[in-house]
Amino acid sequence: MAKPFIFDRPGQAAFMSARREFLGRFLPRWKEEFGLRTALDVGCGVGYFAASLRDMGFEVTAVDAREDNIAEARRRHPRVDFRVADVEDSQIANLGRFDLVLSFGLLYHLENPLRAMRSLHALAAKLLLVESICLPQETPLLLICDEPTGEDQSLRAASCYPSEGALIKMAFLAGFPRVYRFLELPEHDNFQRVVGLDRIRTMMAAAAFDLDSPLLGPAVEPVVAASDDLWATDPTGVTKLLRRLSRGLRYTKSKPKLESKARSETPAASGIESETSRNRVK
Repeated sequence: MAKPFIFDRPGQAAFMSARREFLGRFLPRWKEEFGLRTALDVGCGVGYFAASLRDMGFEVTAVDAREDNIAEARRRHPRVDFRVADVEDSQIANLGRFDLVLSFGLLYHLENPLRAMRSLHALAAKLLLVESICLPQETPLLLICDEPTGEDQSLRAASCYPSEGALIKMAFLAGFPRVYRFLELPEHDNFQRVVGLDRIRTMMAAAAFDLDSPLLGPAVEPVVAASDDLWATDPTGVTKLLRRLSRGLRYTKSKPKLESKARSETPAASGIESETSRNRVK
C-alpha cells in the first residue's frame, strides 16, 4: 500500500487545485508571449505543479529537499526531471538557468528566505513566480516561527514568515529589476479577506524584463532606514517633534560660540601668514 501524503488530503487537494486553475488562466499565454520553454519547480513536493507545467508544454525540472517527496513524484509523474536539492544551499545554482522558475508554498518554510531568493534569481533567466504565506504588512519584516515536522514543513526547527513587503524587498535585493504584485489571486479563502481574518497568502512575479499584463501591477521596493521611529513609544508623534526642536535649539545655541571661536582664531592665523610673508621678503 502506497504511503499517504499530506498533499493528498481533501483540504490540501482543493487548495492545490485552486492554484493550478489560476496558473492555467495566464501561464499558457505567457509561455508563447514571452518565449518561455524551460521551467523549474522549486519545492515541488510530490509534483503537482511540475505536472501542470509539463502539461502546458514546458520542459520541466523539479526539485525538493526531501528524498521521499522526490521518490513519490517520480512514481506519479513521468516526463519530469525530478531531483533532490535544497534551495537554501547555494549549490542549487549548478542546475543551470530556466526561462521560468516557480516556487509555490516554500519561502515561509525556510530559515533563510533571502538566501533562497538569491538562489531563485540565479536560476531564473526570465521569470519567477512566487506564492507564499505572508504577513499583511507593507513594512519588510520576517517573523521567526517554530514549525512541526512533516513532509510539507520546514527541514529545520524554525522558519521565517515574510510580510508582503518583505517578499517584494527580497526580490529586489536578490537582483530582479522588475517586481510585480498580482491584482487578482486564486479563488480560495487563503487568498481572500474574510470576516475576522486578513488575507493569508499572496503571489508575486519578478522578471528580467517588463511584464505587460492586466493581472499585474508594478511593485515599489520598500525602503526602511534605521531611525528613532523604530523605538518610539508615543503614537502621537509629539515626543518626536519635541526631540527635533530640542536638537534644533542646541544647535542654535552652539552656533554663535563656534563662529566666535573662529573669529578669534582668524587674526592669529593672519599674523602668522603676514610674518611668513615678511620672512620671504627678507
